[in-house]
Amino acid sequence: MLLTKALDGVPRRVVSLNPSITEFLFLIGAGNRVVGSDVWSYRPREAMKTVKIGSFTTADIEAIRKLNPDLIILSYPVQSKLVEPLSGIAPVLAIPMPVNLNAVVASFEMIGELLDLDEEAHRIAEIYMDLLRHSIDLNKALVILSLGDYVIPCEASYIASALNRVGIRYVKGLKCVELITNRDGVLSIINKVDPQLVIYEGKTKEYRPQETSWISKPVIHTPNDVLAHFGPSLPLDIQLLIDAIKNGEKFVRNTSSIIRPSLSDPWYKPYS
Repeated sequence: MLLTKALDGVPRRVVSLNPSITEFLFLIGAGNRVVGSDVWSYRPREAMKTVKIGSFTTADIEAIRKLNPDLIILSYPVQSKLVEPLSGIAPVLAIPMPVNLNAVVASFEMIGELLDLDEEAHRIAEIYMDLLRHSIDLNKALVILSLGDYVIPCEASYIASALNRVGIRYVKGLKCVELITNRDGVLSIINKVDPQLVIYEGKTKEYRPQETSWISKPVIHTPNDVLAHFGPSLPLDIQLLIDAIKNGEKFVRNTSSIIRPSLSDPWYKPYS
């Protein structure tokens, strides 16, 4: 994690361009400090009320300047081009894409220290890990994130780390893949690692079997932005995935990306 310059006291006005971190900020009681966020920060639902000043790779620099933040949080490397211009406004905390669950927890706890919310950050992080408990036995799973193009996480990813922890053992020997632009590239990887189950994260809210009719392996679908999110909802969404697999279902329903829960909803009760 990179903090571009020292903080001038405890941050009270935070801009978050990282949806996973935005959710964490609200859960540790720092939601009232979030003065701006990206359009993907809709967890919890309260975050949707914040001023929207960016997307996945872009941000409105002048709009952020007007918010007068004392800390800006973003994702690295996808938002690396924003580090320099935003550093002229406030200290920037660049959160690398986590390579495992330990890296996720380290990000949570560092943010807790910066915001003087150490104990609550540690409590949430402990529950997060406890929720990711072994509850299924399944070998050789592969995740495909369909984002227009395709992203396939490798062993060195928080997705593989989380799935392995709950008993969905991720395929081995897969080098990190950033982007695949066509189905042939995906099929070559599938043929190489020979998964027993493909977890396909699509762009739609409903089950569309035609999306994966070209994959000759058992497939379970999740809606967009489920596994592609490492915030506090991830363990809860993975439990829904496990339940769907055990029930022989083809689609994981009622994920956080679909119901967009409020802090007061039962969804977040495990963290209370």
